[in-house]
Amino acid sequence: MRKGLKKLLKVLIIILLIITAFTAIRLIFAIINSSTNSDDFYDNTQFSQPNQDQLFFLFTGLDAEGEDTGSRTDTLMLVLCKKSSKEIKIISIPRDTRVYVNGNLDKINSAHSYGGMPLTIKTLRDFFGIDLNNYLQVSFQGVVDGVDALGGVEVDVDQRVADAMKMNPGPHVFDGEKALWYVRFRKGYNDADLGRIKTQQDFVISFVKQALKPKNLLKLPKLYSAMSKNMKTNIPFSTLASFAWTFKSISNADIATYTVEGSPEIIDGISYLIPNNQSVEDLRNEILYDYLTQ
Repeated sequence: MRKGLKKLLKVLIIILLIITAFTAIRLIFAIINSSTNSDDFYDNTQFSQPNQDQLFFLFTGLDAEGEDTGSRTDTLMLVLCKKSSKEIKIISIPRDTRVYVNGNLDKINSAHSYGGMPLTIKTLRDFFGIDLNNYLQVSFQGVVDGVDALGGVEVDVDQRVADAMKMNPGPHVFDGEKALWYVRFRKGYNDADLGRIKTQQDFVISFVKQALKPKNLLKLPKLYSAMSKNMKTNIPFSTLASFAWTFKSISNADIATYTVEGSPEIIDGISYLIPNNQSVEDLRNEILYDYLTQ
């Protein structure tokens, strides 16, 4: 093939890729914009963003179908995204952490069963002494549907997880149901819920990275449609879209994960994690300093 023809074909391929990407993005925006005001997933409660370079929110995984109350949060993560430095910091809070909920010491994940997302946010505000208003909540069915919409998620299972789950280490492609089992598993870990948290953190990062790969761009409308039926948030779409665009090449982002540390204890026959005060104070000073209220 002549050099001139080869060069022309390369140019045409690049143009087609650009058009495909642009069309996909426009399609995503059209689908989301057309339903932003009518979908049940968007909650008009107070949203705050004092620093336009940052997005700070609570991510929760709900152990039910998305009821407002009566169900517990199985996953609790504080997420801080910074555009200018392309940093994402994730703080996981073990669901058995013993804190004050409505004035009584209880497991932190019980707050949702008593008062839904408002009480969950208030409990975390009081526990960390922070300004927190924003949230994104996904039910377990949302995890299943989202993973299936992507055609599965590849996870590199390390030896620690493989030993606990009695499976081979290395790459595995999970469908929705398998992925849900993977992130909920806890009994086989020596450190129980803390071991599961590390697995959840790794899975969330793998899921987001794969969702934003160029080859999955055309799947994003399907992914959005699948997950929006099983999620709630008070973060405006324009904000989500802006930060998603910034982190579209998330492999280049600086992602760091942290966990509230503590010691397990049985009190009145119930297992708790008693939080380490120094661990909480370190997270406040090193990660959450822009949002402290006390």
